[in-house]
Amino acid sequence: MTNRKFLAAAALCVTATVGLTACGGGQSEGIADKAASSSPSPKAPVDPFEGLTADQIADKAFAATKAADSLKVAGEGKDDGKNLSLEFALSKAADCTGKMSYTGSGQSELRVLDKVTYMKGDEAFWKGIAKQKGTSAQQSTAMAEMFKGRWMKIPAGKAKRMAEACDVDALFKKMGEDDLSGVTKGPTTEVNGQKALTLTRKDGAETHTFYVATVGQPYFLKAVTEGGDEPGTLTFSDFNKPVAVTAPPADQIFDVDKVKAARS
Repeated sequence: MTNRKFLAAAALCVTATVGLTACGGGQSEGIADKAASSSPSPKAPVDPFEGLTADQIADKAFAATKAADSLKVAGEGKDDGKNLSLEFALSKAADCTGKMSYTGSGQSELRVLDKVTYMKGDEAFWKGIAKQKGTSAQQSTAMAEMFKGRWMKIPAGKAKRMAEACDVDALFKKMGEDDLSGVTKGPTTEVNGQKALTLTRKDGAETHTFYVATVGQPYFLKAVTEGGDEPGTLTFSDFNKPVAVTAPPADQIFDVDKVKAARS
């Protein structure tokens, strides 16, 4: 909408400038007056979803969002009873950069570049990883110290679960299969200044609400789950903006394969 208004205003300015250049003062005023009197009255906004059912709108939004070359996802909620927050910039090329934190389990950063995964965590994160593997407190402390301020480098194909956090298709697979059928239309609202239509679906104790952009591409702008054991909110933005990912400095990388080779 903003681009259309800008182009219309620019075209009007060009037309007026040409008129003033080509004609004398009195004639140009007449042309301007005539153009003003014949200008069409503003049209009412067009409903981009007119004639579509709620499920059809959801399908359209799903297809548009999934087809984006890149996007940014930010969210917070609960996972296995723990508070979780995340923020990732993803691309179709599967390159991404972002961070994630769990209450009581620290914070981690993730970069995926050319299918190679780089992961960096704080002390609480590495101790949590060690604890899951059943290591002793002493070993956990040693592990956290070893990775302090360093990025773990994991070769392509050896960090599948982590790499899925950067996979646009994986991100939307569950949403498309489980959450989007049987939605109902709600009111129009705004998400970060963008107009959006709400779609709602009940699933037992959970209520899923999706916010679909009504201007431009019908992207999902937000998805909210209320009730149940894993409530949460995801927001989507920066569609088709380049995702800049760089490998960490070499002196900050802990190469897992090289360490294994040295020990063998």
